[in-house]
Amino acid sequence: MKDEQKNYEFFVGESTELEGASLAIQGTARIDGRLVGKVQVKHLIVGKSGNVSGDISGETAWIEGVVDESLNLSGKLTVASTGKIRGKISYGSIEAHEGAKLVGEISTDWDAPSAASSEDRLNRLAQKVEPKPTSNPASTNKNPVGDA
Repeated sequence: MKDEQKNYEFFVGESTELEGASLAIQGTARIDGRLVGKVQVKHLIVGKSGNVSGDISGETAWIEGVVDESLNLSGKLTVASTGKIRGKISYGSIEAHEGAKLVGEISTDWDAPSAASSEDRLNRLAQKVEPKPTSNPASTNKNPVGDA
């Protein structure tokens, strides 16, 4: 078993197909093969070669492969540039990389607090874009207009 696979409570390998499953996983599940069924999981990872179909629910997900039918998350959904999700999609917050595909009924809890408030984001942006000091000829003039 690869070292990286030891961190998963459930793993479906690239050459594995599992149909008719009804799973409840308290930790992280990584799917690199094909899974059809009902999955309740804390954190779902669908690798580039992964294909998950069915009723999926949990807290968070990182999608690089394909998810079909229903995905219901209370927390963050991250869809990589290779990720494709089709069906009924519900999430607390979302990050979609350029190239990600989401098709279907997409919803979130409008009143749920986001990971970062607008004010926090604006403050971080302001720190990155601080104005550079410029030489102003008027400010170095020892004899400004009107004081003569």
